[in-house]
Amino acid sequence: MRYRCYLPFLTLLAGTLMLATTGGPPTQRTGVPGEAGGATCAACHTNGPAVNSDTRGRLTIEARDYKPGVKQLIKVILEHPEATKWGFQLTVRSAADMLQQAGDFTVTPTIRVRCAASGANAPCNPGETQFASHVLASTYIGQRNRAEWEVEWTPPANASGSLIIYAAGNAANNSSTNQGDIIYNANRTIGAENCNLAKPAISAVANAATAPAGPLSANTLVAIYGGGFQPAGSRRTVSAADITNNRFPLELSCVAVEIAGRRVPLTYLQDNQINAQVPTVSDRGTVPVVVVANPGTPNERKSDATNITLQATSPAFFRFGGNAIAATSTTREYIANPSTLAGARGARPGETIALYATGLGLLEPVYQAGEIMDSAIRVREAAQIEWAGTVLSAADVSYAGAVPGAISGLQQINVRVPMTATPNAGNIVRVRAGGVLSPEGTMIFVQ
Repeated sequence: MRYRCYLPFLTLLAGTLMLATTGGPPTQRTGVPGEAGGATCAACHTNGPAVNSDTRGRLTIEARDYKPGVKQLIKVILEHPEATKWGFQLTVRSAADMLQQAGDFTVTPTIRVRCAASGANAPCNPGETQFASHVLASTYIGQRNRAEWEVEWTPPANASGSLIIYAAGNAANNSSTNQGDIIYNANRTIGAENCNLAKPAISAVANAATAPAGPLSANTLVAIYGGGFQPAGSRRTVSAADITNNRFPLELSCVAVEIAGRRVPLTYLQDNQINAQVPTVSDRGTVPVVVVANPGTPNERKSDATNITLQATSPAFFRFGGNAIAATSTTREYIANPSTLAGARGARPGETIALYATGLGLLEPVYQAGEIMDSAIRVREAAQIEWAGTVLSAADVSYAGAVPGAISGLQQINVRVPMTATPNAGNIVRVRAGGVLSPEGTMIFVQ
Protein backbone atom coordinates (compact mmCIF):
# COMPACT_ATOMS: atom_id res chain seq x y z
CA MET A 1 0.00 0.00 0.00
CA ARG A 2 2.86 2.39 0.65
CA TYR A 3 4.48 3.44 -2.58
CA ARG A 4 8.04 3.55 -1.26
CA CYS A 5 9.85 0.37 -2.25
CA TYR A 6 11.79 -0.69 0.82
CA LEU A 7 13.24 -4.18 0.78
CA PRO A 8 14.91 -5.72 3.86
CA PHE A 9 18.42 -4.43 4.30
CA LEU A 10 21.18 -6.77 3.15
CA THR A 11 22.55 -7.89 6.49
CA LEU A 12 25.52 -10.21 6.21
CA LEU A 13 27.38 -11.68 9.14
CA ALA A 14 30.57 -13.79 9.12
CA GLY A 15 33.94 -13.63 10.96
CA THR A 16 37.09 -11.48 11.44
CA LEU A 17 38.64 -8.80 13.73
CA MET A 18 39.49 -5.13 13.28
CA LEU A 19 40.28 -2.27 15.68
CA ALA A 20 39.19 1.30 14.95
CA THR A 21 42.76 2.54 14.60
CA THR A 22 42.77 6.21 13.76
CA GLY A 23 44.90 5.85 10.64
CA GLY A 24 43.13 2.75 9.40
CA PRO A 25 44.09 -0.91 9.84
CA PRO A 26 46.91 -2.66 7.98
CA THR A 27 45.98 -3.98 4.55
CA GLN A 28 44.72 -7.53 3.99
CA ARG A 29 42.52 -7.67 7.07
CA THR A 30 39.11 -8.36 5.49
CA GLY A 31 39.33 -12.17 5.67
CA VAL A 32 39.59 -12.82 1.94
CA PRO A 33 40.10 -16.61 1.63
CA GLY A 34 43.62 -17.43 0.55
CA GLU A 35 44.97 -13.92 1.03
CA ALA A 36 47.83 -13.78 3.54
CA GLY A 37 46.60 -17.08 4.87
CA GLY A 38 43.12 -15.65 5.29
CA ALA A 39 44.50 -13.20 7.83
CA THR A 40 42.21 -11.09 9.93
CA CYS A 41 42.84 -8.53 12.63
CA ALA A 42 42.52 -11.25 15.28
CA ALA A 43 46.30 -11.47 15.58
CA CYS A 44 46.44 -7.92 16.93
CA HIS A 45 43.12 -7.44 18.67
CA THR A 46 42.53 -9.82 21.51
CA ASN A 47 40.51 -10.32 24.69
CA GLY A 48 37.23 -9.63 22.94
CA PRO A 49 34.41 -12.02 22.04
CA ALA A 50 34.79 -14.31 19.06
CA VAL A 51 34.18 -12.73 15.69
CA ASN A 52 30.44 -12.14 15.04
CA SER A 53 29.55 -13.91 18.30
CA ASP A 54 28.13 -10.79 19.99
CA THR A 55 24.61 -10.85 18.57
CA ARG A 56 23.82 -7.38 19.91
CA GLY A 57 25.61 -5.90 16.90
CA ARG A 58 26.06 -6.56 13.21
CA LEU A 59 27.93 -5.48 10.10
CA THR A 60 25.93 -4.77 6.96
CA ILE A 61 27.08 -4.22 3.38
CA GLU A 62 24.67 -2.41 1.07
CA ALA A 63 25.54 -2.50 -2.64
CA ARG A 64 23.54 -2.82 -5.82
CA ASP A 65 24.58 -4.76 -8.88
CA TYR A 66 27.24 -2.90 -10.82
CA LYS A 67 27.43 -1.33 -14.23
CA PRO A 68 30.93 -1.92 -15.68
CA GLY A 69 33.06 1.21 -15.52
CA VAL A 70 30.38 3.33 -13.80
CA LYS A 71 31.13 4.68 -10.31
CA GLN A 72 28.71 3.75 -7.54
CA LEU A 73 28.52 3.77 -3.74
CA ILE A 74 29.07 0.87 -1.37
CA LYS A 75 27.67 1.49 2.09
CA VAL A 76 29.07 -0.15 5.22
CA ILE A 77 26.93 -0.05 8.37
CA LEU A 78 28.24 -1.17 11.76
CA GLU A 79 25.96 -1.40 14.78
CA HIS A 80 26.49 -2.12 18.48
CA PRO A 81 24.83 -0.59 21.57
CA GLU A 82 28.04 -0.16 23.61
CA ALA A 83 30.68 0.92 21.07
CA THR A 84 32.04 4.47 21.22
CA LYS A 85 34.59 4.33 18.40
CA TRP A 86 34.22 2.76 14.97
CA GLY A 87 36.35 1.39 12.16
CA PHE A 88 36.14 -0.70 9.01
CA GLN A 89 38.08 -2.05 6.05
CA LEU A 90 36.70 -3.08 2.67
CA THR A 91 37.92 -4.66 -0.57
CA VAL A 92 36.27 -5.97 -3.76
CA ARG A 93 37.44 -9.11 -5.60
CA SER A 94 36.54 -11.23 -8.59
CA ALA A 95 34.43 -14.25 -7.64
CA ALA A 96 36.43 -16.27 -10.18
CA ASP A 97 39.74 -15.33 -8.53
CA MET A 98 39.46 -13.91 -5.03
CA LEU A 99 43.04 -12.64 -5.14
CA GLN A 100 42.23 -10.46 -8.17
CA GLN A 101 41.40 -6.81 -7.48
CA ALA A 102 38.07 -5.63 -8.90
CA GLY A 103 37.91 -1.90 -9.63
CA ASP A 104 39.20 1.17 -7.83
CA PHE A 105 38.24 3.08 -4.69
CA THR A 106 38.14 6.88 -4.46
CA VAL A 107 39.91 8.76 -1.69
CA THR A 108 37.56 11.17 0.13
CA PRO A 109 37.79 13.22 3.34
CA THR A 110 36.34 10.26 5.28
CA ILE A 111 37.80 7.32 3.33
CA ARG A 112 41.43 6.25 3.06
CA VAL A 113 42.64 3.93 0.27
CA ARG A 114 45.79 1.83 0.67
CA CYS A 115 47.62 -0.50 -1.70
CA ALA A 116 48.39 -4.03 -0.53
CA ALA A 117 51.83 -4.61 -2.06
CA SER A 118 53.47 -1.45 -0.71
CA GLY A 119 51.14 -0.46 2.12
CA ALA A 120 51.26 3.03 0.63
CA ASN A 121 48.28 5.27 0.08
CA ALA A 122 46.57 5.29 -3.32
CA PRO A 123 46.99 5.65 -6.23
CA CYS A 124 47.85 1.98 -6.56
CA ASN A 125 49.53 0.18 -9.43
CA PRO A 126 47.22 -1.38 -12.04
CA GLY A 127 45.84 -4.67 -10.71
CA GLU A 128 47.22 -4.11 -7.19
CA THR A 129 44.74 -5.04 -4.51
CA GLN A 130 43.20 -2.05 -2.71
CA PHE A 131 41.61 -1.54 0.68
CA ALA A 132 39.27 1.28 1.69
CA SER A 133 39.04 2.17 5.38
CA HIS A 134 38.19 4.93 7.83
CA VAL A 135 40.31 7.93 8.77
CA LEU A 136 40.44 9.64 12.16
CA ALA A 137 37.46 11.86 11.36
CA SER A 138 35.33 8.85 10.45
CA THR A 139 36.02 6.80 13.60
CA TYR A 140 33.17 8.87 15.10
CA ILE A 141 34.60 8.95 18.62
CA GLY A 142 31.84 9.16 21.22
CA GLN A 143 29.10 8.20 18.77
CA ARG A 144 26.87 5.38 19.97
CA ASN A 145 24.76 2.62 18.46
CA ARG A 146 25.69 2.93 14.78
CA ALA A 147 28.26 4.17 12.27
CA GLU A 148 28.03 4.36 8.49
CA TRP A 149 30.59 4.84 5.73
CA GLU A 150 29.99 5.41 2.02
CA VAL A 151 32.78 4.21 -0.25
CA GLU A 152 32.98 5.39 -3.86
CA TRP A 153 33.93 2.48 -6.07
CA THR A 154 34.40 2.21 -9.82
CA PRO A 155 34.09 -1.37 -11.13
CA PRO A 156 36.33 -2.54 -13.96
CA ALA A 157 35.17 -1.38 -17.38
CA ASN A 158 35.50 -4.91 -18.76
CA ALA A 159 33.93 -6.78 -15.85
CA SER A 160 31.08 -9.16 -16.59
CA GLY A 161 30.85 -11.76 -13.83
CA SER A 162 30.14 -11.84 -10.11
CA LEU A 163 32.24 -9.76 -7.72
CA ILE A 164 32.55 -10.21 -3.95
CA ILE A 165 32.74 -7.35 -1.44
CA TYR A 166 34.57 -8.24 1.79
CA ALA A 167 34.33 -5.98 4.81
CA ALA A 168 35.47 -6.05 8.42
CA GLY A 169 34.16 -3.77 11.15
CA ASN A 170 35.29 -2.94 14.66
CA ALA A 171 32.81 -1.69 17.25
CA ALA A 172 35.54 -0.40 19.59
CA ASN A 173 35.44 0.66 23.22
CA ASN A 174 37.77 3.67 22.74
CA SER A 175 40.16 2.42 25.42
CA SER A 176 43.27 3.36 23.38
CA THR A 177 44.25 -0.32 23.43
CA ASN A 178 43.52 -3.32 21.23
CA GLN A 179 41.73 -5.13 24.05
CA GLY A 180 38.04 -5.91 24.35
CA ASP A 181 36.87 -4.59 20.98
CA ILE A 182 33.93 -6.27 19.26
CA ILE A 183 34.58 -7.46 15.73
CA TYR A 184 32.34 -8.35 12.80
CA ASN A 185 33.00 -9.51 9.25
CA ALA A 186 30.77 -9.80 6.18
CA ASN A 187 30.82 -10.36 2.46
CA ARG A 188 28.34 -9.70 -0.32
CA THR A 189 28.26 -10.95 -3.90
CA ILE A 190 27.03 -8.63 -6.64
CA GLY A 191 26.54 -9.18 -10.36
CA ALA A 192 26.80 -7.07 -13.47
CA GLU A 193 23.87 -5.17 -14.89
CA ASN A 194 23.87 -6.17 -18.53
CA CYS A 195 22.71 -2.94 -20.16
CA ASN A 196 21.63 -4.41 -23.45
CA LEU A 197 17.95 -3.50 -23.57
CA ALA A 198 16.27 -2.90 -26.91
CA LYS A 199 14.47 0.35 -27.70
CA PRO A 200 11.61 0.71 -25.18
CA ALA A 201 8.08 1.79 -26.05
CA ILE A 202 5.50 3.73 -24.00
CA SER A 203 1.80 2.96 -24.33
CA ALA A 204 0.39 5.11 -21.49
CA VAL A 205 1.33 7.30 -18.53
CA ALA A 206 -1.11 7.52 -15.61
CA ASN A 207 -1.43 8.55 -12.00
CA ALA A 208 -0.03 5.59 -10.03
CA ALA A 209 -3.01 5.71 -7.68
CA THR A 210 -5.65 5.26 -10.37
CA ALA A 211 -5.81 3.57 -13.76
CA PRO A 212 -7.32 6.19 -16.12
CA ALA A 213 -4.83 8.42 -17.88
CA GLY A 214 -5.34 12.14 -17.36
CA PRO A 215 -3.61 15.35 -16.29
CA LEU A 216 -0.79 15.04 -13.76
CA SER A 217 1.05 17.45 -11.49
CA ALA A 218 4.50 18.07 -10.03
CA ASN A 219 5.68 15.38 -7.57
CA THR A 220 2.80 13.04 -8.43
CA LEU A 221 3.61 9.33 -8.40
CA VAL A 222 3.02 7.84 -11.84
CA ALA A 223 2.94 4.49 -13.62
CA ILE A 224 4.39 4.26 -17.12
CA TYR A 225 3.11 1.36 -19.21
CA GLY A 226 4.64 -0.12 -22.34
CA GLY A 227 7.30 -2.66 -23.18
CA GLY A 228 11.01 -3.34 -23.23
CA PHE A 229 11.66 -1.84 -19.79
CA GLN A 230 13.28 -5.03 -18.46
CA PRO A 231 13.94 -8.54 -19.72
CA ALA A 232 10.71 -10.52 -19.92
CA GLY A 233 9.55 -11.80 -16.55
CA SER A 234 12.04 -9.78 -14.48
CA ARG A 235 11.34 -7.01 -12.02
CA ARG A 236 13.42 -4.62 -9.95
CA THR A 237 12.47 -2.75 -6.78
CA VAL A 238 14.52 -0.08 -5.05
CA SER A 239 16.76 -1.38 -2.28
CA ALA A 240 18.60 0.50 0.44
CA ALA A 241 21.74 0.38 -1.71
CA ASP A 242 19.96 2.44 -4.38
CA ILE A 243 19.19 5.29 -1.95
CA THR A 244 21.79 8.06 -2.00
CA ASN A 245 21.62 11.24 0.07
CA ASN A 246 18.13 10.24 1.21
CA ARG A 247 16.80 10.24 -2.36
CA PHE A 248 15.42 7.63 -4.71
CA PRO A 249 17.59 6.85 -7.75
CA LEU A 250 17.34 8.56 -11.14
CA GLU A 251 18.47 5.34 -12.80
CA LEU A 252 17.54 1.77 -11.98
CA SER A 253 18.54 -1.50 -13.64
CA CYS A 254 19.69 0.09 -16.92
CA VAL A 255 16.64 2.36 -17.20
CA ALA A 256 16.04 6.09 -16.74
CA VAL A 257 12.97 8.25 -17.37
CA GLU A 258 12.81 11.87 -18.51
CA ILE A 259 9.73 14.02 -17.92
CA ALA A 260 9.75 17.58 -19.20
CA GLY A 261 13.41 17.05 -20.07
CA ARG A 262 14.43 16.06 -16.52
CA ARG A 263 15.55 12.70 -15.14
CA VAL A 264 13.03 11.59 -12.54
CA PRO A 265 13.12 9.30 -9.48
CA LEU A 266 12.28 5.64 -10.06
CA THR A 267 10.84 3.20 -7.53
CA TYR A 268 9.99 0.03 -9.48
CA LEU A 269 10.55 -1.70 -12.83
CA GLN A 270 9.19 -4.69 -14.68
CA ASP A 271 9.11 -5.51 -18.36
CA ASN A 272 5.91 -3.54 -19.04
CA GLN A 273 5.69 -1.02 -16.19
CA ILE A 274 7.81 1.68 -14.53
CA ASN A 275 6.81 3.45 -11.32
CA ALA A 276 8.28 6.95 -11.13
CA GLN A 277 7.62 10.46 -9.85
CA VAL A 278 6.92 13.63 -11.81
CA PRO A 279 9.75 16.13 -11.19
CA THR A 280 9.31 19.25 -9.09
CA VAL A 281 8.63 21.65 -11.95
CA SER A 282 6.43 24.68 -12.53
CA ASP A 283 5.59 23.60 -16.10
CA ARG A 284 1.94 23.61 -17.15
CA GLY A 285 0.44 22.13 -20.27
CA THR A 286 1.96 19.50 -22.53
CA VAL A 287 5.35 17.96 -21.70
CA PRO A 288 7.09 14.85 -23.08
CA VAL A 289 7.84 11.57 -21.30
CA VAL A 290 10.76 9.47 -22.58
CA VAL A 291 12.11 6.13 -21.30
CA VAL A 292 15.89 5.76 -21.69
CA ALA A 293 17.31 2.24 -21.94
CA ASN A 294 21.01 1.63 -21.21
CA PRO A 295 21.60 5.26 -20.13
CA GLY A 296 25.16 6.53 -20.27
CA THR A 297 26.38 3.63 -22.42
CA PRO A 298 27.23 3.45 -26.13
CA ASN A 299 24.12 1.28 -26.39
CA GLU A 300 21.75 3.99 -25.09
CA ARG A 301 18.29 3.88 -26.68
CA LYS A 302 15.34 6.23 -26.12
CA SER A 303 11.67 5.55 -26.60
CA ASP A 304 9.53 7.78 -28.73
CA ALA A 305 8.12 10.59 -26.62
CA THR A 306 4.62 10.37 -25.15
CA ASN A 307 3.01 13.64 -24.12
CA ILE A 308 1.27 14.25 -20.81
CA THR A 309 -0.50 17.33 -19.44
CA LEU A 310 0.72 18.99 -16.26
CA GLN A 311 -1.48 21.09 -13.99
CA ALA A 312 -1.26 22.32 -10.39
CA THR A 313 -2.86 19.26 -8.75
CA SER A 314 -4.01 15.78 -9.78
CA PRO A 315 -5.42 14.13 -6.64
CA ALA A 316 -6.15 10.42 -6.50
CA PHE A 317 -6.42 7.81 -3.75
CA PHE A 318 -4.32 4.66 -3.69
CA ARG A 319 -6.46 1.55 -3.44
CA PHE A 320 -6.20 -1.85 -1.80
CA GLY A 321 -8.01 -3.28 -4.82
CA GLY A 322 -11.23 -2.51 -6.61
CA ASN A 323 -12.61 0.75 -5.24
CA ALA A 324 -11.36 0.37 -1.64
CA ILE A 325 -9.24 3.39 -0.65
CA ALA A 326 -5.93 2.44 0.96
CA ALA A 327 -6.47 3.52 4.57
CA THR A 328 -5.23 2.69 8.07
CA SER A 329 -6.32 3.33 11.63
CA THR A 330 -4.18 5.19 14.16
CA THR A 331 -2.92 1.78 15.28
CA ARG A 332 -1.97 0.83 11.68
CA GLU A 333 -4.83 -1.57 11.12
CA TYR A 334 -5.99 -1.76 7.51
CA ILE A 335 -9.38 -0.13 6.98
CA ALA A 336 -11.42 -2.10 4.44
CA ASN A 337 -14.17 -4.67 4.18
CA PRO A 338 -12.68 -7.74 5.91
CA SER A 339 -14.42 -9.99 3.40
CA THR A 340 -12.25 -8.54 0.62
CA LEU A 341 -9.01 -7.80 2.54
CA ALA A 342 -7.89 -10.35 5.12
CA GLY A 343 -7.09 -8.83 8.50
CA ALA A 344 -8.79 -5.53 7.77
CA ARG A 345 -11.69 -3.97 9.61
CA GLY A 346 -14.27 -1.35 8.82
CA ALA A 347 -13.96 2.28 9.88
CA ARG A 348 -15.75 3.34 13.04
CA PRO A 349 -17.84 6.52 13.16
CA GLY A 350 -16.00 9.22 15.08
CA GLU A 351 -12.51 7.73 14.74
CA THR A 352 -9.71 9.32 12.71
CA ILE A 353 -8.26 7.28 9.87
CA ALA A 354 -5.45 7.94 7.39
CA LEU A 355 -6.18 7.85 3.65
CA TYR A 356 -3.25 7.54 1.22
CA ALA A 357 -3.07 9.57 -1.96
CA THR A 358 -0.83 11.38 -4.42
CA GLY A 359 -1.18 14.50 -6.55
CA LEU A 360 -2.39 16.85 -3.78
CA GLY A 361 0.12 19.49 -4.89
CA LEU A 362 3.46 20.66 -3.59
CA LEU A 363 4.42 20.62 0.07
CA GLU A 364 5.12 23.78 2.06
CA PRO A 365 8.07 24.13 2.26
CA VAL A 366 8.66 22.48 -1.11
CA TYR A 367 10.43 19.11 -1.11
CA GLN A 368 11.94 17.78 -4.31
CA ALA A 369 10.80 14.71 -6.17
CA GLY A 370 12.57 11.60 -4.90
CA GLU A 371 13.33 12.92 -1.42
CA ILE A 372 12.48 10.67 1.53
CA MET A 373 10.50 12.61 4.09
CA ASP A 374 11.85 12.81 7.62
CA SER A 375 8.84 14.58 9.13
CA ALA A 376 5.18 15.41 8.56
CA ILE A 377 5.01 18.35 6.12
CA ARG A 378 1.63 19.70 4.99
CA VAL A 379 0.59 20.30 1.41
CA ARG A 380 0.48 23.91 0.27
CA GLU A 381 -3.22 23.90 -0.62
CA ALA A 382 -5.91 22.70 1.78
CA ALA A 383 -7.45 19.33 0.90
CA GLN A 384 -11.21 18.92 1.18
CA ILE A 385 -12.89 15.57 1.76
CA GLU A 386 -16.31 14.83 0.30
CA TRP A 387 -17.98 12.00 2.22
CA ALA A 388 -21.07 10.63 0.50
CA GLY A 389 -21.35 13.93 -1.37
CA THR A 390 -21.05 16.15 1.71
CA VAL A 391 -17.95 18.31 2.24
CA LEU A 392 -16.50 17.66 5.68
CA SER A 393 -15.52 20.59 7.86
CA ALA A 394 -11.87 21.65 8.11
CA ALA A 395 -11.91 20.36 11.70
CA ASP A 396 -12.63 16.87 10.40
CA VAL A 397 -9.52 16.88 8.17
CA SER A 398 -6.69 17.23 10.69
CA TYR A 399 -3.76 16.67 8.32
CA ALA A 400 -2.97 16.49 4.62
CA GLY A 401 0.67 16.13 3.67
CA ALA A 402 3.71 13.92 3.38
CA VAL A 403 4.13 10.48 4.94
CA PRO A 404 7.26 10.50 7.13
CA GLY A 405 9.74 7.88 5.96
CA ALA A 406 8.24 7.66 2.46
CA ILE A 407 8.98 9.28 -0.89
CA SER A 408 7.79 12.89 -1.19
CA GLY A 409 4.98 12.02 -3.61
CA LEU A 410 3.14 9.73 -1.20
CA GLN A 411 0.61 11.76 0.78
CA GLN A 412 -1.64 11.11 3.74
CA ILE A 413 -4.97 12.66 4.73
CA ASN A 414 -6.18 12.21 8.30
CA VAL A 415 -9.98 12.23 8.34
CA ARG A 416 -12.52 11.88 11.14
CA VAL A 417 -15.22 9.42 10.07
CA PRO A 418 -18.63 11.16 10.22
CA MET A 419 -21.07 9.94 12.84
CA THR A 420 -23.63 9.87 10.01
CA ALA A 421 -21.55 7.42 7.91
CA THR A 422 -23.60 4.56 6.49
CA PRO A 423 -22.81 1.37 8.47
CA ASN A 424 -22.03 -2.01 6.91
CA ALA A 425 -21.47 -0.40 3.56
CA GLY A 426 -18.93 1.28 1.35
CA ASN A 427 -19.17 5.06 1.68
CA ILE A 428 -18.15 7.10 -1.38
CA VAL A 429 -15.18 9.31 -0.45
CA ARG A 430 -13.35 11.77 -2.72
CA VAL A 431 -10.74 14.45 -2.19
CA ARG A 432 -10.58 17.91 -3.75
CA ALA A 433 -7.21 19.65 -4.03
CA GLY A 434 -6.62 22.94 -5.83
CA GLY A 435 -10.13 22.78 -7.22
CA VAL A 436 -9.60 19.33 -8.77
CA LEU A 437 -11.68 16.39 -7.57
CA SER A 438 -10.25 12.86 -7.39
CA PRO A 439 -11.71 10.10 -9.62
CA GLU A 440 -15.17 8.75 -8.89
CA GLY A 441 -16.12 5.54 -7.15
CA THR A 442 -13.57 5.28 -4.33
CA MET A 443 -14.95 4.01 -1.04
CA ILE A 444 -14.30 3.53 2.70
CA PHE A 445 -16.09 0.60 4.30
CA VAL A 446 -17.77 1.49 7.61
CA GLN A 447 -18.58 -1.26 10.09
